[in-house]
Amino acid sequence: MQPQQLRWETLAALRSSSKGRLSYCRHWLRDEDILEGCMSPLVLSPYSGWVLDRVIGQSAQEIAPSRSSTPKESTSLTNWSSSLEKITSASHQGSSPLSPTDPSETKVALWLQSNFTDLAYILTTQGNEDVGLLEMDQEVFPAALPSKVTEVEGCIRMYEEMHRLKGKEGLRQRQEQQEQMVRAVYDLASEQLKRFDELKELKQHQEFQDLQEVMEKSLKEAQGQQEKLKEEHRHRAKILNLKLREAEQQRQRQEELERLRKEEGQERLRRLYSIQEEVLQLNQQIDPNYRHKDLPRIDLSAYSNRGNQICGLVSGLIRTTSERGFPSQVDVANTERALQEMRGLISSMQQEIAAAVEEKRRRDEEEERQKQKELLKKEQMKAQTPAPAQQSGGKQQKEGLQVKAEESTMRWYQQLQDAAEQCVASFSGLSNCKDNNEVKKIKTDLQKAATIPVSQISRIAGSQLREIFDKINNLLSGKSVQSGGRAVSVTQHPQGLDFVYYKLAEKFVNKGEEEVASHRDAAFPIAVVASGIWEIHPRVGDLFL
Repeated sequence: MQPQQLRWETLAALRSSSKGRLSYCRHWLRDEDILEGCMSPLVLSPYSGWVLDRVIGQSAQEIAPSRSSTPKESTSLTNWSSSLEKITSASHQGSSPLSPTDPSETKVALWLQSNFTDLAYILTTQGNEDVGLLEMDQEVFPAALPSKVTEVEGCIRMYEEMHRLKGKEGLRQRQEQQEQMVRAVYDLASEQLKRFDELKELKQHQEFQDLQEVMEKSLKEAQGQQEKLKEEHRHRAKILNLKLREAEQQRQRQEELERLRKEEGQERLRRLYSIQEEVLQLNQQIDPNYRHKDLPRIDLSAYSNRGNQICGLVSGLIRTTSERGFPSQVDVANTERALQEMRGLISSMQQEIAAAVEEKRRRDEEEERQKQKELLKKEQMKAQTPAPAQQSGGKQQKEGLQVKAEESTMRWYQQLQDAAEQCVASFSGLSNCKDNNEVKKIKTDLQKAATIPVSQISRIAGSQLREIFDKINNLLSGKSVQSGGRAVSVTQHPQGLDFVYYKLAEKFVNKGEEEVASHRDAAFPIAVVASGIWEIHPRVGDLFL
């Protein structure tokens, strides 16, 4: 490795070391005397001159080929050499005269001159511009160096200036390289952009032509398709018009059929209502309590029960058909059969009554003949004995007048009265309770449950009679019924059933009197419900009588 490089590497190592980072003050020259007093004088080795001679000789041999390269470089080196000579001469003049036996200062001057020469060589190798900069900055070096410290300071300044110039030159070169690269990249990008724009324009032109061709082709296809669609539309319109006409005709036929069906249904419904009315009127002719004055033994309860069943059947059919819509022909046939059965029932009852009346008439005639025979015998006896005859005539007159009811009728009436009194006595604990609020509440609920359904019976009740009948029947059967928003049952109290029997019979009697007094035809619905309850619960019938 060359000595110059070793020296510069040594300086760089010292600069990077901790000692090289010590702050340096340029005003230390003012205190040079103090420093010289504190520090011992520097003493060079006897071999330092020999070493410097060898080093200077080597550096001169290495620099010689490079000086002959260009005239400009030689000129710069000459200038540097002259500068170094001036510096050395100034140093000799400013310093004390050297002793002939101590060549140390001369060696130092030669060493500085060698270093300056190396520095000039290094700078000249970097370019002519660096040399020019060094020439421009020669004025920074003083003409005379008063001492060794001044020489060291000059070296340091030269080192710093060299690094500053190297940094400026490196920065300038990098800037030039960057500018060249930017210009090259810019030119390349501009060319690529031009090529890209040309390619893009060409592609757009091709796409536009392709699009025009596709549009023309699509237009032709669309026109052909449109013609086909128009033809299909006309064909479908014809078919649709035909279907619409058929649908309209079908709708009209359906409307006509629906109208006829409704008319037939209304006619059947009116027929059902007329049959129901006739059945109810025929049922009114059946009185379960009918007792002919001449036929006390005849019993029509079987006819009454069957009549009530027929009425319930007809009412159920009408209610079912009302929920379903219009009645069918089968419903009309069933109601007509029920009407025929009711008519046959009335005919049978009338025949039975007629037969009983005929039988009664024959018995009466027989009794009349017997009486006539007895009268003849009595007249004969009277003719024979006038006085006794007068007495017997008075007795006969008494027998002809009936001033009181028959014995059997009185016994039956007395039995009914006793049953009513027993019923009233059986629920006396329930009716006379005034302290227990719970019992009073049960009594009120039972009375409402027994009397309200009867109050709802009217001549226009229609299908509600079945609901009223079921409600009363459920109550008497011990089932729970709804009354006033609460569930009521006769099982809530031990005397509840007798109480409901009595109140129900009493309500039937009062309701019948009120309705019959105002509307005669209103007695039939009451009779229907009462007879049905009487058949299932005979005790209500006894209390009703």
